[in-house]
Order: sequence, then C-alpha cells, then structure tokens
Amino acid sequence: MYNCYYVPMLMPNSIPTYNIERSTEDFSRQRRREIPLDIREASRADLGNGFYSYEWLNYVVINPNEYLVCVMAGQNINVINGGFAPRDLAPMYAMESFPRRKNQWVVTVHNPTGSSRELSLYLIAKT
Repeated sequence: MYNCYYVPMLMPNSIPTYNIERSTEDFSRQRRREIPLDIREASRADLGNGFYSYEWLNYVVINPNEYLVCVMAGQNINVINGGFAPRDLAPMYAMESFPRRKNQWVVTVHNPTGSSRELSLYLIAKT
C-alpha cells in the first residue's frame, strides 16, 4: 500500500569534544550489599486465580550512600513483578528491577542520602 523507506540521516557530532564536564563525585564511599528475601518471611495476600501479593513492610534498612540488591524468591512460584516503597519522601532510586529466574525477582535500590532509611518490598507471583 505504501512505499516507505527509512533512510537514516547522518549528523555531524554537534557536541564539542573539548571542555566536557566530568563528575567530581567520590564513588569510593558508596557500598553494595545483597540480601535474600524469602516469601515465607513476608505477609501474603491472595489476589485470586493463583496470584499472590507478598510484602515485606519496613523490613529492610538501606544505609547511607548504599546500593542494596534485594533478591525476592520462593519455591513453586512464578514471579510477575516486584517493587519497593521508601518509608519517607527523601530521594531513593531504583537502579534495576527484573526477574532473575522464574521464581526470583531482583530490585536494586540506591540511597543517595546521608541517613539510613527503611523501605518496604513487594512481589506479585503466581503459584
């Protein structure tokens, strides 16, 4: 019906290679920690049709300037989605959120502040 062709347009580098800002942030003080979370330790809500919501309320403390890797897992489940919620409203960032295996969801959270904070974690899975 239509004869359309995509022709990429080559543009010269419009960003000068000189005078580029470099980050002066010191990454040596940032830490990485990994914690396992089992669904047997979580509260569970039946969503129907074999779906369940698991939650770890204010269960985890993330330290200042830390990357926290939370591995939520269980036996005989298929993970659908996972996430987190901080207890307060200061900045906290999700770096990644993905299914590592069919029964494991990984969420990596970064706390850029100078204080320890509590967070809750959530997992939706089907049995």
